[in-house]
Amino acid sequence: MRPDLPPLKRQRRKDLRPEEIISAALLEFHEKGYAATSMGSIAARAKIARSTVYLYFPDKEALIRQAFEDRIAAIFDRVQVDPVMPDGDFEQVFRAMLTLIYTEMVGSDAVVLLRILIAEGARMPALAQVYHETVLSRVDAILGRMVANGIRSGDLRPEVAAFDRKIIVAPVLVAAVWRLTFDAFDPLDMPRYIDGHVDLLTKGLFVRP
Repeated sequence: MRPDLPPLKRQRRKDLRPEEIISAALLEFHEKGYAATSMGSIAARAKIARSTVYLYFPDKEALIRQAFEDRIAAIFDRVQVDPVMPDGDFEQVFRAMLTLIYTEMVGSDAVVLLRILIAEGARMPALAQVYHETVLSRVDAILGRMVANGIRSGDLRPEVAAFDRKIIVAPVLVAAVWRLTFDAFDPLDMPRYIDGHVDLLTKGLFVRP
């Protein structure tokens, strides 16, 4: 019989288990779809008992919500909400911020989660609400701070504060959807796409002499 793990190792194993369950769940969701995945199949993928999954997550909705929050939280930890503008160059900071948002939302776990949302969102509006809370609302808050900074610095027109910031973030979602659906035969040139988006915004929003 294998000896019991020391208490510290058991605790470390217990602390890692939710992440292992989430990783297994994302693989199952990606391969089978959200609706076709069961808590049992997630347990099998994670090589643990189904009852163990229920110790951490009461149902799939709780699990996918935690997946959104955990995996996407790391993205927003890397995105400074109120950056310092070097030498007062707001356009440079705006470009860097938008590039970072693109990089994280189009090239990370966020795309896998968006795939689940696209496939299941119409039947399960709760998933759309989770994505809105964990992704879109946070991006909107970041952009709101950036717009406020730009108005204070004189780089943005005051009336920009009244604009719907969805016009800024929408192309990011388009890029993510493109990557999911068309990239195999019509790859997206991300640097060119980002440059075009930023230039379009700055020419339309920034104060010019």
